[in-house]
Amino acid sequence: MIEILKKIPLFSELDDEEFGLIQKLITFHDVTKKSVVLQEGEEGNSLFVIIRGAVKISYYAPDGREVVLSLLAAGDFFGEMALLDNSPRSATASTTAQTRLAQIRRDDFERLLLQKPQVTLKLLKEVVTRFRRTSQVLERISTMDVPQRLYFYLKDFADRHGAPTKSGMVKVLLPTHQMIADQLSTSRETISRAMSSLKKEGILEKTGTPGESQIDMVSLATLLEVIY
Repeated sequence: MIEILKKIPLFSELDDEEFGLIQKLITFHDVTKKSVVLQEGEEGNSLFVIIRGAVKISYYAPDGREVVLSLLAAGDFFGEMALLDNSPRSATASTTAQTRLAQIRRDDFERLLLQKPQVTLKLLKEVVTRFRRTSQVLERISTMDVPQRLYFYLKDFADRHGAPTKSGMVKVLLPTHQMIADQLSTSRETISRAMSSLKKEGILEKTGTPGESQIDMVSLATLLEVIY
């Protein structure tokens, strides 16, 4: 478990001594599929890191429609704003698979900030980097049509969660078509058609493991270059 944590971007810049301090603050939780971890509007007091599994971040519009903000997988974190202020949660986080989480409470984080400010500054640097990256992604996809948004989404998701294969493709466990459609504000049928086109072109292949695909990242990047 410790080696897994060290590979997570949020902790990657910490040396062994600094990581040891963070390790003392972490508590682990195993959460079943379709469980609510954070509820929109409630008080925020913790940051969570996904060790394994998947989490959906969403909120409900005034008309009752669920708006999916992001789909997170192992290595991602959420609830980070709780470390910075006392504002209520701005979205709901719920699991979409059996999930193991690492939790850091704000009170513990604040004590560490006073004792070892360099450690917390490194963590906050990664939080800001993730926030900036998310803003850039939203800005780029706002002007794209659905297939283009899908290409960009697949590349971004595979860059963060994929593993290179001997064939040169990247293996990744993708969310369902419905989950992707919810995040890209379109229909499942539209995503399914676009995915089928990528399969016909050899850019996307099933591996035989449920939910897992292989992506030709070079060809996908070429599609995005044509867009830009």
